[in-house]
Amino acid sequence: MRVNPFMVLAAFAADFGRLSPLLDPGVRQALGDRLAELRAAGPDQEPAADRAARTLLDALPAEEAAWLRQDGGGQGRFVDASDSAQYEGFAAADLCMLVLDGNPMVGPVMGPVRERLLAQPASQWWGDADPRLIALSGEDGRRRLPLFQFEAGTMPWRIVLEVNTVLRADIDPWGAADWWLSRTTWWDGTPAGLLGRDRDAELLGAAQALAAVDGAGE
Repeated sequence: MRVNPFMVLAAFAADFGRLSPLLDPGVRQALGDRLAELRAAGPDQEPAADRAARTLLDALPAEEAAWLRQDGGGQGRFVDASDSAQYEGFAAADLCMLVLDGNPMVGPVMGPVRERLLAQPASQWWGDADPRLIALSGEDGRRRLPLFQFEAGTMPWRIVLEVNTVLRADIDPWGAADWWLSRTTWWDGTPAGLLGRDRDAELLGAAQALAAVDGAGE
């Protein structure tokens, strides 16, 4: 049975939380190197995908490797057997984001949220950007700064930095971005739409209320 390496990587991404701890640090580093090659590959990605899949299959316990081989051979729930193969809505690109970027916004549920937020106007990350700013990355791994955060040019809104700190955007940039860019029950519009309208106290209060609720659940 021919194993589709893209399907192996997609199946691993779909069960990443359970399978990832089975890899020792050396294997994780090697997998990262192979996935970086895959991301950088041109149209012919199969050799790089094959090396990444082989890294997993050789390192996992026999029963887990057999499971990946079975689903990589097209026995599981899949879309197709090409480089766009998906397993339960996960693709090889999702594994690249998980391993290389620590990006949790993958798969059939979180992936669309990622794409919705990345569709908003943004600029490329620059090296000395304020660490309190929200930075998001997509399949290419490049970091982007949503433009709503800036009052003018590269000068961020002071209230954005304050709210981002309250929302712990350094730890959960996607949650913070979703708060800013989604309509809420607090106002008729998005929080980002209130910037520059003398509503800073309301914005900070709403963020603090949300943080208090989240903290109570920890």
